[in-house]
This record gives sequence, C-alpha cells and structure tokens, in this order.
Amino acid sequence: MDVYISRDALLSIKAINLISSSSNFDGLLIGHKRGHRFFVKKIFLTVKGFFPSKEKYLLLNELFDDSIIGFFSFHPDEKKIRKILAPFAFGKVFLDIRLDKQKKININPFVIEYEEEFFLSPIQLKS
Repeated sequence: MDVYISRDALLSIKAINLISSSSNFDGLLIGHKRGHRFFVKKIFLTVKGFFPSKEKYLLLNELFDDSIIGFFSFHPDEKKIRKILAPFAFGKVFLDIRLDKQKKININPFVIEYEEEFFLSPIQLKS
C-alpha cells in the first residue's frame, strides 16, 4: 500500500510551510483510492485538530463528494493523532509532516488500521 501526492497537493504543502512561521496546520486530503494506492489530488486546510466535531467531518465529506481520503498535520502531537484513531477514519491516510532545522519538509505517510485498537501503520510515499 502507498500514497501518491499530486504536484498541486505537494505545492500547497510547501506553500503553507513558506507562508507560516508556526507550521502548526492540520487539514484534509482530497482524492481517491485505486487498488492499493491512495491518490491525493489536493489538500484542504481545516481548523486546528482537523475538524470541530464528527458531524462537521461528515458534512465536509459530503461537501467534497465523499472524496476525503485522509488527514495531514504539521508536527502533530499525540492528542491530535488520537482524534483520528477512530472508526470513521479506518482505512484512511494520515500524513505526519515535519520540518527539519533547514525547514526541509519530511512527509511520513500512514494508513489508519484496526486490530483490537486503532493505530497508524506506515506506508510508502510516491510523488
């Protein structure tokens, strides 16, 4: 299983990094899944913590024609990650985005899995 990030989505992530000094952003991944590959076409910035409630998430997913395939976060903490380790997120992608000292972007992709509890399982990144 892997995730492919389109040029537009990657440029958006890089732009967020350039315009913000805090780099503490969260958002949704918009795209589709084909076979064992997730295709991220674009990203959508959200409020801190991805979304204010599960109901709002469901409304956003409906607005995006059921094309939310995951979540991303710059420097996520455990509390933030726990918010998406839930039934509605099973099988979706999570991108953990970190910046090194030179502000170079490192993207760590995971899929949200379940085996007696929800957890993040690493997958490969294609771009």
